[in-house]
Amino acid sequence: MEYKPWYPSDYAQALNNILTEDETTTLLNQPGASPRFVYDPLMLPTVLKYFTDMPQTTPIARNMTQATLFGYQLYRFSDPGMPVIAPSPDPQAAVEGLLVFGLNEQQRNAIYELEAGLMKLVSVQVDIQQRVPGERHVCNVRAVEAGAFCWAHEGGSLEGLVPIEGAAWSLDEFLVGSFYEHIARSQCKGMVGVEGALSRSSGKRRSKFYTGQVEMLECIEEDHGEWLL
Repeated sequence: MEYKPWYPSDYAQALNNILTEDETTTLLNQPGASPRFVYDPLMLPTVLKYFTDMPQTTPIARNMTQATLFGYQLYRFSDPGMPVIAPSPDPQAAVEGLLVFGLNEQQRNAIYELEAGLMKLVSVQVDIQQRVPGERHVCNVRAVEAGAFCWAHEGGSLEGLVPIEGAAWSLDEFLVGSFYEHIARSQCKGMVGVEGALSRSSGKRRSKFYTGQVEMLECIEEDHGEWLL
């Protein structure tokens, strides 16, 4: 997947993290810790930690690695909008994202509450790279069973979805939008964050289909007042 110099550094860490075979096996053998394949804003460690109520100091990027899901296609729920995936008739169609290991039940449930509704949790098989023991620059491919959230419209209809070109969702619009700004600021400053602002301003709970865009953030220190989304 593409990485740009202005992207968050913890996202770069997740992208560049390639586990050894033993590390992958150890993570997979943890009881009650089924991995999750993410392809949307949850690929960003800061966002993942926000929605799963992890302390911002948690080094979750160490438990993340690039993964590819074949037989699925990327779409937008609206244009612009958050990405969703749906099965493709083409077995070579692919979605690129990140596989997250080590999430406990509470954290997986938090993702379920965020994604459920128009999405359903399905079991998928993704391919990851893992380092070959004793070979610093040599990797092999390993298939891993994981959970992923897929479009759940009745009858499998794709009405209302806009296809996304390519295998990976671009983070650019999200990273310069107000939703990410609010999440990053709340994580940096220990503030209430977006969810409280949503309930105050519109009565709506947090949703993956938020599409607002404003400006880029670099851990803003000054207080801009109440966040109205």
